[in-house]
Amino acid sequence: MTLNRRGFIVAAAMLAIGSSISPSFAAAQAGDDPKATVQAFYDTLQDAMKRGDELGFDGRYEMLKPVIQHTFDVPVMAKIAIGSEWTVFSADEKERMLDAFNRYMVTTYAARFKSYKGQRFEVGEVKQPAENRSLVETKIVRSNGDPVALNYLFRPSEDGSWKIIDVYLSGAISEMARMRSDFSATVTGGGANALIAALEKKIVEIKNEPGR
Repeated sequence: MTLNRRGFIVAAAMLAIGSSISPSFAAAQAGDDPKATVQAFYDTLQDAMKRGDELGFDGRYEMLKPVIQHTFDVPVMAKIAIGSEWTVFSADEKERMLDAFNRYMVTTYAARFKSYKGQRFEVGEVKQPAENRSLVETKIVRSNGDPVALNYLFRPSEDGSWKIIDVYLSGAISEMARMRSDFSATVTGGGANALIAALEKKIVEIKNEPGR
């Protein structure tokens, strides 16, 4: 499989838009306010971008890793992206898959959000599309003023905190649906090991891109 070059979180690659934890992230640790969680996530992204050169890729990775793990329900997102094939994976395969999927997410953010050029993040309304679901509407405004709508779907995790389980570009394009389509042939043809290998390869490619 060749992973879609837009990678995890389409907007990150499209925008290509910057080790401490931001105060707003610390304030959102309770995880019971999706809007506060997104704001804290964005505050940390912007801080990483502003300190991009100073931190380098490894520094941004370590800065973003705990925030991403707090903000996103990585196991649920992996299951959604893989689909029904997840149920036939062994316990060892599931563990290795979750590790690779998590590193893929963090690597993508650390690579894409590497510098600050006046971009800004705007957190808007919170809607409830269904029971036990919250949708946080946001915009990422490029330095030229062009906005990109990016909405986050939350649901309560096993520990009761609200975490992101999907991301919608332009308000409607599901990142998990895109990933499921992207992963399908690889998982069907080669199982867990093939997809893990593809994710590992993509992680290396992203890290080795010029300017990382």
